[in-house]
Amino acid sequence: MVHIYFDAATNQQTGENGLGVWIKTTDGTVTAHIKQRSGLTSVQAELAALVFALELGHTLSDESTFMFYSDAETVVRALEQRFLKDQSMRSLFVKALTLYDELPNKFIKWIPRAENRAHDVAKRALMTS
Repeated sequence: MVHIYFDAATNQQTGENGLGVWIKTTDGTVTAHIKQRSGLTSVQAELAALVFALELGHTLSDESTFMFYSDAETVVRALEQRFLKDQSMRSLFVKALTLYDELPNKFIKWIPRAENRAHDVAKRALMTS
């Protein structure tokens, strides 16, 4: 099973966003991935981090089971319920749902921020922008 943690960090002053993904594959290999964005709200950035994590999951063609972890309860609940009230994020949400549905065996779980291994990765992405 692949364990994929994702998170976003947002600088409210500058509008910069850092996306972070931490992956541990079935063979124990650990990788961290960062991406910079700008102009996203905190929730939009968390959703963008989910899309980033899902895109990375799709590159792991030898894997068949994926466990995603996030401290963003809104994003986890939206994906589980397949519904997001905020229509301004509709296209990003549809992209996330599509990518999620295309993976073979997948699960998503809410975790406390202290347990999110991608938290520091996202902060590092924000600092490098």
